[in-house]
Formats: sequence, structure tokens, C-alpha cells
Amino acid sequence: MEIFVHDTAFMIAYYRAQNELMSRDPFAKLWLRPTLKNWADQFAEHVSPHDGILHCFRNRFFLEELEELSSNQNRLLLINLGAGFSMYPYVLPEHVKTIEVDFPEIAEYKQEKIKKFTAEKKVPTRSVLHKAANITTKEGQQELAELIATYPNSKKAILIEGVFFFLTLSQIASVLSFCRNLLKEGDLLFCVSYETPLETSPVFDKLTTYFSEVLKSEENPFTVLSNSYYEELDSFDLLKKSSSVEVGEHFQGLPNDLNKQDVLNEFFYVLKK
Repeated sequence: MEIFVHDTAFMIAYYRAQNELMSRDPFAKLWLRPTLKNWADQFAEHVSPHDGILHCFRNRFFLEELEELSSNQNRLLLINLGAGFSMYPYVLPEHVKTIEVDFPEIAEYKQEKIKKFTAEKKVPTRSVLHKAANITTKEGQQELAELIATYPNSKKAILIEGVFFFLTLSQIASVLSFCRNLLKEGDLLFCVSYETPLETSPVFDKLTTYFSEVLKSEENPFTVLSNSYYEELDSFDLLKKSSSVEVGEHFQGLPNDLNKQDVLNEFFYVLKK
């Protein structure tokens, strides 16, 4: 069964839908489709059985960070780069405005579906703009910068999750430089990546082998980053660092049979311009 990189967006939604209590995403189930369970079962067998619950922890972490931020900001603009089928705006307060950025096939499909879900009252009405752009190119970055300029006097927060793994180091540097130029003092940047020690683990080898075979992504860089990469990031202060496992421990949601050797532990970073 072949699945392409952008199709993983459906899988992440599937994962969140399996444990709404932990993910706090009551809308993820809107993206379910019949083939996803087979893919999830296959991934659990060949790579890691714990990826589903870990993605629930990731969603929970960033949702709560954004809720806290929105409670203190009357004019908050959330810019979600590589948004996939995340549903943060529909859980966050109505005053939060959101720009969701992804490849055209994702952005256009999601826009149409959200329009339908809103008309059917399956999701609340929110101010969300879906933008098709490649954030690794100067053209895409320029288009996005011009769009964001139409939201003056807003506190900005950029969220980048599930993206860096698929980019080269130079592409990541370009995206972060774009964020640095876009954000003003006090604005926030949220990032996700695997930490470098994972690179030498058997479960990481399983992950990259499986992605190469199933996603046909032989040229994919599968990039990991050290914690120091964020600590030393120019023009940003690291406010908070956490991980899937830490969030799971906090909410007492880790499986009893958890073997950390089987865990693809993602790290979460909150940075302030």
C-alpha cells in the first residue's frame, strides 16, 4: 500500500481521533477515511506501536500553549506552516485569526472541506485563511509575507510541526530566517523536531527505512536537530522545551508496556523573538 508524504496529514488526524480525551481534538474524526486504520496498523507493526498516542500528546501540548497565549491576547494571528489537517482554530477562542499554509493539494482540499463542515455546523465558524505555498522557496515566502502584512497590529505566533524532518538543514535555515524577519519582538515561534540521539536508534532506522519503501522518499533528508540548535538560534530566546514522552508522563497517558527503545520521541520548542 503506497502512501505519499502529504497523505501523512490524514494519518496524524487519524491518530488524534483515536484518543480525543488526550489530544483534545474533537474534530480530527472529520478527516477519517477507510484506508487509514490499515496504514496505522502497518506502521505500528513495522516501525513503532506508540506513534498514535505520541501525536495526541503533541497536539495537546501546542493546543494548551496556544490557549494560554490567546487568553492574554485580543489580537492574535496564528500562522501554521505545514498545517495539514490540524484543527487548532476550531478549539481556540473565536477572536484568534489563523493562516494555514500547505501544499496546494492540501490547502485547497481542506478549504473546501472546512467550508462544507462549517455549513453543516460540524465545526464552529472561525477566521481561517488557507494559503497554498512552498515555504522553502523565496517566492512562497514573499507571497506569505505580503499576506501576513494585511493583518496589522496583531501578536503573531508561528507554528511549525511535522515539517523539519522532511527538509534539509539549509531549507530549515531558510524557513527560520523567514520567521525571524517576519516576527516582531515578543512574537512566538513553536517548532517540532527529533533530537539527534534518536538518529542512532533502531526505531529511527525502522522509520527511515519504512518511509523510503512506502513513501518512495529515498532522497528525503530525514533531518534531526540538537537541542542546542534551538538554544543558539539567532534572535530567539528558548522559553520552553518539552517532548512527547514528557507530556505523556505529565498527563499519565503513557502505555504501561512502553519500551522507550520503540518510541519516536519528538521534542517541542517554544521560542520568543
